[in-house]
Amino acid sequence: MGLDLKIEQREPGSVEPPKKVGLRERIKAFFANPKKRLIFIIVAGLVLIALVGIGLYFLTYEARQKKADEKKEAEKPTLYQAPLDGVMTDLDASKRHPLGIMVENHTGARPQIGLNKSSVIYEAIAEGGITRYMAVFGTSETDVVGPVRSARTYYVDWAEGYNAYYAHVGGNIDALDKISSDKVLDLDQFKFPSAYWRDSSRRVSSEHTMFTSTSKLRAIASEQNYTTANNFSVYKYKDDPTAESDEGKALSLSQVIKVNFSSANYDVQFDYDRTTNSYLRSLAGKPDKDGSTGEQLSAKVVAVMTVKRSPTTTRINESGYNMVTVGEGAAKIYLDGKEIVGTWKKSSTSDREIFYDSTGKEITFNRGKLWICVIPPEGSVNNEIVPAAAKEATSN
Repeated sequence: MGLDLKIEQREPGSVEPPKKVGLRERIKAFFANPKKRLIFIIVAGLVLIALVGIGLYFLTYEARQKKADEKKEAEKPTLYQAPLDGVMTDLDASKRHPLGIMVENHTGARPQIGLNKSSVIYEAIAEGGITRYMAVFGTSETDVVGPVRSARTYYVDWAEGYNAYYAHVGGNIDALDKISSDKVLDLDQFKFPSAYWRDSSRRVSSEHTMFTSTSKLRAIASEQNYTTANNFSVYKYKDDPTAESDEGKALSLSQVIKVNFSSANYDVQFDYDRTTNSYLRSLAGKPDKDGSTGEQLSAKVVAVMTVKRSPTTTRINESGYNMVTVGEGAAKIYLDGKEIVGTWKKSSTSDREIFYDSTGKEITFNRGKLWICVIPPEGSVNNEIVPAAAKEATSN
């Protein structure tokens, strides 16, 4: 009986295929290795810790965010309303005593410096149709302001409405007499020259080169033991309308105010800027810019007062004007892109003028600079307004 034997022959150099190992066997083999087992435990622990941390982060996020917001709110500085212009500011700035500085507007004095830092500006004719400013400082200060020029009686009256420190370079004799008799808190350059200096680099006539600083003037006021109490009338103030409010949506898209004082060199224009809800100022047909920063002057509120005036000659034969600053007269007030026709009233030289609408209600101003243009009856103010609705209708 024959026996058949089959012998499998492999080719020389061939390798026997490995046996297949299941997943379970692989896991057992992995954990049977102490080193690999330790690595797994460490990695798993780290992953678990990370997952727990992420979970806690999201679970406590709202509470932590609330606490952070409360802390941020608590760290905000407390703000106080500045009485001069209603701006919300720090306590020291809100307590500063009003400082009125006479600044000239002769063509040789331009561009002036420091007017952009003032809270209130009075602009009126001095002589020969040439306008002059009294800039009242308090909320903000400036290292340079000027050119500083001389006093006139009606500016003294306006300064007295604030019981302001009053800075000027001399004045006509009527103004100097009034400063003395009314016991104005005087900062005349002739009395206190250390607070003033001349800037000859401007290359203009010497009368256009006198400058000062608010800090130097306040130092003199302190040395003279002038009062720091603020007891003048404070206007009513409000915040700018928000874009979403009905009042904000109704703001004019275009408003141009033209004030004619005397001649083209002193013509003023205020262009309403809806974006900032303020009025950009131009003088003699050009943007009126600060001589130091190049910033165009602007105001949150423009008031145009009509004031009676008459020519006068002082006791030393100086020619000038008297203006009726006490009493009442016509006024037009511009804010939020609209015109309010009303009146101004000033009960005495020691009171600030208050502005009322046509119903006799005191006008509430926006916070920020107030620019008061004082014109004689023969002066004029023209106002052109294009309401938002009309503007949008013509553009569609």
